[in-house]
Amino acid sequence: MALAGETTSVAVGEHAAPLDWIAIAGWSVLAVVTLLVAATFRDYGISWDEMLQNTYGEKLIALYTSGFRDQSAFSYVNLYLYGGLFDMVAAVVTMISPFGEYETRHLLGGLVFVSGLLGGWKLAELLAGRRAGLVALICLASTPLLYGHSFINPKDSPFAWLTLWAVYYACRILENPDAPPRRALIGFAIALGLALGTRVMAFALIGYLGLIFLTLAWARDHSAASALVRTTYRLCLPVAAVLPLALVVMAFFWPWAVTAPFNVIAALETFSHFTWQPKVLWDGELVPSAHLPPLYLTQLLILQLPEHVLAGLVLAGGWCAVHLRRAGADPREARVRQYGLVILAIVVPLIGFAVLRPVVYNGVRHFLFVVPPIVILGAIGLDQLLTAAGARGKALAAVAAGVIVAGVAWQGAEMVELHPYEYVSYNAFEGGIKGAERNFELDYWGTSLGEATRGLVAHIAQNPQTAQPVKVPVKIYVCGDRMSVAYFLPEGIEITEDRKDADYFIGINDPPCRDHFENPKDAVFSVQRNGVTLGYALDLRKEAAR
Repeated sequence: MALAGETTSVAVGEHAAPLDWIAIAGWSVLAVVTLLVAATFRDYGISWDEMLQNTYGEKLIALYTSGFRDQSAFSYVNLYLYGGLFDMVAAVVTMISPFGEYETRHLLGGLVFVSGLLGGWKLAELLAGRRAGLVALICLASTPLLYGHSFINPKDSPFAWLTLWAVYYACRILENPDAPPRRALIGFAIALGLALGTRVMAFALIGYLGLIFLTLAWARDHSAASALVRTTYRLCLPVAAVLPLALVVMAFFWPWAVTAPFNVIAALETFSHFTWQPKVLWDGELVPSAHLPPLYLTQLLILQLPEHVLAGLVLAGGWCAVHLRRAGADPREARVRQYGLVILAIVVPLIGFAVLRPVVYNGVRHFLFVVPPIVILGAIGLDQLLTAAGARGKALAAVAAGVIVAGVAWQGAEMVELHPYEYVSYNAFEGGIKGAERNFELDYWGTSLGEATRGLVAHIAQNPQTAQPVKVPVKIYVCGDRMSVAYFLPEGIEITEDRKDADYFIGINDPPCRDHFENPKDAVFSVQRNGVTLGYALDLRKEAAR
């Protein structure tokens, strides 16, 4: 049994052809996920940001095709503060896609997810070996937060995966910082530029690398400040040499950033003091988003990450503590530097939020980029469990492997049950989404409005004379993003802004819409998962008649 990445062989004629089971398993996982993406991308509704993001991408394309005469992208809502990488690519692909514009965006998001899985696989393999890479790949693919956001989140999800690729190439640089491979430097520059072309927060990666270099320089020679400065400068020089490439890539997808010298700083300042401050359902109370507790993100991660990933994190923490006690943390070791970078990419954002308290809402989506490295560390902890169990016999190794497989299978079944709303998942610590229903936000993207609309349209077609004759056109009042409903409406049904003039009501099970649902209780269609209503449609004519 090849638990640690060994290859077996099969006789071919007189020669032995090795079979790399880990590589076969890994590529099989990627193939299965790709097939799932292709089979299900049309199931997803439209999230609230997608119409704006779609328009932003079209405006950025117009900027280039007009020879920079059409600069409407630089004043469009507040999206000019973000890079438009995904939106520009989606706008171009939509021109040739046989699918609708939003279906195309969802397919593209799913494919970005697959490419991100590949990056996570390579990073975990670099850190802890080939089997750990396979375990990480499986854990990443079965994490509902990551899978669900990929189809409907055009900013945070691509940014999370691009950041992970940048961390991977940075770790490759840290293998030999005195003479880093050219491919690693160019890969880091491109990945960083693409990440910056999505969100400005990617600049933090440069700071993390600089801190690692400074620590390494201190470990080598801190006899004099001048020596420390010289060593740090020499280590930073190769990365600094490729930063112009990163900035060129960033500028192409985020042209506003380079139209004035301090636009990047202005974007950072705006996001740290965001003016829109909606209330957030937190622990059963509506709390202003600027006054959430310091451990808001940490607690949500504990409640939303899969149980086996959390167990792996505990094991990884224990393994790290034992290693530190025995050997310490010497930055002159490549693994120490690499793990240090990954840990910085997780801990600094979480501590930064706890200290600076910027405005956040919609769960952890603004910090989704910390989830892939967290899952990878959890997977490495599970791999350490396999190693420890294997050292004590094949039977114990089989038991440990079975427990991990059972955890992944349980999570996979949960994702199937929630589909296509995987991102609303909560683990057993919160009692699933049933336990979280009254305490935390669920379908904050409002994607269940699409299924609720299709259900209502089918109801109207089957029951044209329910309660009272239906007017033509049929009018619907929407509690939520109207585009998330309008895209699925056929001719003869339209949206009204006057609830009194509406025949039907469509909303989501979220605080702004709950009063409508709790009082009439006349749902003609509801979107339910695990006994929880996410979206619903009401017949307002029944309410008026009553």
